[in-house]
Amino acid sequence: MARQKLGQHFLASGKILERIATAACGDHTEFVLEIGPGRGALTERLLSRSDRLAAIELDGELAVFLREKWAAEPKLQVVDGNALDARWSDWGEGVLAGNLPYYVASAIITSYILKPGKLRHGVFLIQKEVAERITAAPGGREYGYLSVLCQFFAEVKMLFSVPPGAFQPPPKVDSAVIRVTPRAELPEIDQERFIRFVSACFQHKRKTLRNNLSGWASRERIDAIPGMERRAEQLTGGDFLELFRNFSPDTAAAITEST
Repeated sequence: MARQKLGQHFLASGKILERIATAACGDHTEFVLEIGPGRGALTERLLSRSDRLAAIELDGELAVFLREKWAAEPKLQVVDGNALDARWSDWGEGVLAGNLPYYVASAIITSYILKPGKLRHGVFLIQKEVAERITAAPGGREYGYLSVLCQFFAEVKMLFSVPPGAFQPPPKVDSAVIRVTPRAELPEIDQERFIRFVSACFQHKRKTLRNNLSGWASRERIDAIPGMERRAEQLTGGDFLELFRNFSPDTAAAITEST
């Protein structure tokens, strides 16, 4: 039985399960790390396309169920744990896949794109609203901090939508499958400070950059930077990078705790 406190909604559509497995593995891949295998519907399809599969399961009862179900399958390793605590670099070369609980999807994807290790891409089933935010273009209503963060550190693509009826029990919202591919090359910047900077730009979404970044530099310094009357939702990832480089390291450190 699915546990609501864990955000469990088990995907039951064979057609959609096949599409997710194909998107993650293609015809074959050496290793898959699966997040939240549940009762193993997607696990079964990932196993058929891989040489080795590790599955991280938070629910202890389901972890026992999976070990018993595939007791004779040497390719499968069931790991008791929380994907939020995972170090992706521990797993070697391969791909990442999973039906992510809605309440932790953004946090898991963010942790992956920042330190992906050798996991080439992730294919995730998540709430459609979150998928739209991750893949949104500048200027749209959904575009925000999460959009910039994901698109700066990764290539993101919405693959297809999944209706509530494909799950047991059905969630109250639509879902979608996205592919996230961490970028192999990134600008040489202080990533932690850049992330804080982008967050500050979106602190009050309807305010201008001038207002949101007032804690990062003096008024005179900010007045000397072009385009400070824009709102953060109008900027591309490249725009944020250029703007970030206009703030020297000593002033960047002055951000307040509220950001």
